[in-house]
Amino acid sequence: MSPGASPDQNTALEDVAAFAATLNNISRPIIKKWFRQAPDIEKKSDLSPVTIADKSVEAALRDAIMARFPDHGIIGEEEAAKTGGGDFTWVIDPIDGTRAFTCGSPLFGTLIAVLMDDRPVVGIIDLPALDQCWIGVEGRPTLHNGMPVTTSGLADLNAARTVTTSSVALGRYHARFDQLATRSMVTGYGGDCANYAHLASGWCDIVAEANLAPYDIMASIPVITGAGGCVTRWDGEPIRLDDYDGTALATASPALHDHAISALG
Repeated sequence: MSPGASPDQNTALEDVAAFAATLNNISRPIIKKWFRQAPDIEKKSDLSPVTIADKSVEAALRDAIMARFPDHGIIGEEEAAKTGGGDFTWVIDPIDGTRAFTCGSPLFGTLIAVLMDDRPVVGIIDLPALDQCWIGVEGRPTLHNGMPVTTSGLADLNAARTVTTSSVALGRYHARFDQLATRSMVTGYGGDCANYAHLASGWCDIVAEANLAPYDIMASIPVITGAGGCVTRWDGEPIRLDDYDGTALATASPALHDHAISALG
């Protein structure tokens, strides 16, 4: 059950979470059709790449969600937002890591989040090329391919394994990230959404990124918190749709989170 939710909301959340867990049955076949098949690459207005796989997955997911929950809102990377009339909003990134996808790397994924009253309560990180799926639902343990997982629980920043997708993507936040990296045991680059899934399973300890959109991060929040970790902006504030500054800090424990925020400055 979701803390603070009404009985009706909890009943609805059970239905939504169960349905969300089936959506990779829709996204995976489309992605696998195009993966390592050299689909045409277009550049969007922000110069980020997009392929027919990105567009097809989002369209198919939207169709399925709207057919089941016509009053729900939907926010996605590739299409205009659909305003809903109920408590729930879906946030979709059909392929997080399109650059990896187009280069044949399996470290990309489909991100699906469900917000209830603007709070992420369901999160799915699906890595289709690896047949790996993490599901987080508020009030429940996070599952990886059906089995519960937990973060490392690490509290010591000096022993932390810290990752970020790209030093270039950090932009003006790069110097602050370096402050965190120099205090960590090791720093890794690459991974996109897989980094957050790996953190939930205890395979790394900190993920710090910047210049994100809500669809890049919302799904990871229930996944990591359900595994015992923490996710906020770099300033320690919660990540919300209406005032998101584009930064994300995910850590294996509350104590490590405090140390990481301090290191970021």
